[in-house]
Amino acid sequence: MTRPTDPIELYAWLKQEVSRLEDEMDSLKDEVFKTVDSQGEEVDKETFVIRSYKRPKYKFSDEYDTRNSELKALRAAEIDNGTAVVDGYSEFVKINFKKAKKD
Repeated sequence: MTRPTDPIELYAWLKQEVSRLEDEMDSLKDEVFKTVDSQGEEVDKETFVIRSYKRPKYKFSDEYDTRNSELKALRAAEIDNGTAVVDGYSEFVKINFKKAKKD
């Protein structure tokens, strides 16, 4: 498909391109990590430097999980009962692609 000129059609086309490129990047991720790690956690190219980082993941206690659930419930209750007030809006558009119909 050629690049559309209509802003809405162009937006949809670009979203699909981004999705396709993200899928392609994801398929390379393991290989890239292995390559970078094998070269000392950093690869310095002419126009960029790529580094691998590791961030710890935590498993919290049952007490934490319980309190976190309680806070989520309190948040929902305050929204429902009007205690929480709207403090602005995040603006975004959402696009849902229709599946092609099979004949």
